[in-house]
Amino acid sequence: MDWRRAKSVLILAFLMLNALLGYQLWTEWRAQVNASVDWTSLPAETRQVMQAKGIRIGATLPTETPAMRDLFFKLKEPAAGAKERVPLPSPPEARIVFSPQELEDALGGVIPELGKYAYDDPGSREGVFVLNRMIDGFPMFDIHLELYNSEQKIQAYRQDIVQTLSSDDAEAQQVLPASKAVAVVIENYLPAGSVIKDIRLGYHGQIFPDAEMQVSAPYWRVLLENGEVYYVHAISAEVTTGKGEASKPATQAGSSSTTD
Repeated sequence: MDWRRAKSVLILAFLMLNALLGYQLWTEWRAQVNASVDWTSLPAETRQVMQAKGIRIGATLPTETPAMRDLFFKLKEPAAGAKERVPLPSPPEARIVFSPQELEDALGGVIPELGKYAYDDPGSREGVFVLNRMIDGFPMFDIHLELYNSEQKIQAYRQDIVQTLSSDDAEAQQVLPASKAVAVVIENYLPAGSVIKDIRLGYHGQIFPDAEMQVSAPYWRVLLENGEVYYVHAISAEVTTGKGEASKPATQAGSSSTTD
């Protein structure tokens, strides 16, 4: 056997294989980038503002535009009474928050209605895993289950529990596309250098603890990398901040804004 010739053939085969794998990785990366940020769905004016102010979108632009109606519900007393942290007698590993089934197996018998909440990774913060109450697949941004973690263990929790009420009398309307909601925020509210971390459709509204009935409306949540959040009403396009305040356009600091 000609070992020199065989060695050359093997080296050539490995080079071709590496080139093929590299090409596949490159095409997959391009596909992911194009899927995550579809710049063509944003108006030309918005793209110009982004370029001028150095604003970036590091999140997926959702394409869903379902018909949604206002959500009516009432607050229920948490299982532990006051809205304080409830210590867990046997703290489970923190990693289980990333697996709904493992989370249910470990804490389903401890935390009420655990299966009705979903992990909100972008909305979580250091030391606190945040889960949102889900309604028909959409999160209630103001109703949380918070899992407090330290030393790689979930040590305690705090939970908002609600009872949904009939909303059949409310008219369902098709929501604005995410691209239009984001365009409003980019063009009128974001300061230079902002980075959009997450864009998500759900329910938002001011909570009144003593009220018999609460109302949340469909909103697009625009979450920034620095933790700031803007809520864009998914029907009227009115914008509020995460503090429940009407947000004033950055370009119109002296103008008035409406609240939700």
